[in-house]
Amino acid sequence: MIDVDNLTKIFKIKTETKKPKYEIITAVDHLTLNINKGEIFGIIGPNGAGKTTTAKILSTLIFPDQGSATIDGYDIIKDADIVKGRIGLLAGEYARTLYWRLSGFRNLQFFARLRGMWHADDRINELLEMFDLAKKKNELVMKYSTGMKHKLALAVGLLHDPPVLFLDEPLTGIDPVTTHELKNLIKKEFSDKTIIWASHNLYEVEEMCDRVALINNGKIVLQGNPDTLREDFWDHTKILVTSDKATEFSSFDSVNIDNNTVEIKTRDVNKTISDISDFARAHNIRIFDIKTIRPSLEEIFMEEVSKNV
Repeated sequence: MIDVDNLTKIFKIKTETKKPKYEIITAVDHLTLNINKGEIFGIIGPNGAGKTTTAKILSTLIFPDQGSATIDGYDIIKDADIVKGRIGLLAGEYARTLYWRLSGFRNLQFFARLRGMWHADDRINELLEMFDLAKKKNELVMKYSTGMKHKLALAVGLLHDPPVLFLDEPLTGIDPVTTHELKNLIKKEFSDKTIIWASHNLYEVEEMCDRVALINNGKIVLQGNPDTLREDFWDHTKILVTSDKATEFSSFDSVNIDNNTVEIKTRDVNKTISDISDFARAHNIRIFDIKTIRPSLEEIFMEEVSKNV
């Protein structure tokens, strides 16, 4: 559904105090990726990594300096008008895209007419029901909660029922209840859509996305299925031991001790647990709890980023 080849975006920033006068910043650096139809694809990385710039290029808001990209077979530059009709966008600063002195219904009606949708009331009411906003549809948006504004902004992006959605930090700044509702809604109602989910929150991406690309300094550090990434880029498991004599375990390799908790990194879980048990018996150590910890995407990401600074 989405093919990106060697995409590059360079910004020239004027400086007041430095020489030369302009600082060159490569926001997106020869990015190449392919996203399948119906896939939720996560683009993750720290602030300034190039996530939002990539989303803006693919949604035709800015042009790349090099490379190419197609959405559903249409070129983002040559066929920009067609591409715009096939994508929906929830921008990071979603509240700024709404008119606070209009009602929820009038907001949707306004944006529908901008798209040439002059008879869209049925679609608008369908979206208001979908996002649980129907009872508040005639209330001014300035009276909406943050979560309600967030829902309405996403409804705007879905007015024309696009096959592709760009979600830029879609869960930032909203309460846990609305977050839970939106996650369930996206999984249930948008399963037929191709979604790019740009975020710096690795936990939500790990939960929601089929595949992810980790980006730093405009480059892809690594990409793949979250489970596969854990297998391919993490060669150890953590064992956490809670005991009454944690400092006694200081002789173990790859150990970190914090109060009564011992963290041991190992590639052979069964052998290490056996060694811990034998050691505890030999030194009269009481073990209150022992468990293994799977690596998170955040740990993998931070480790890979540190290699590519």
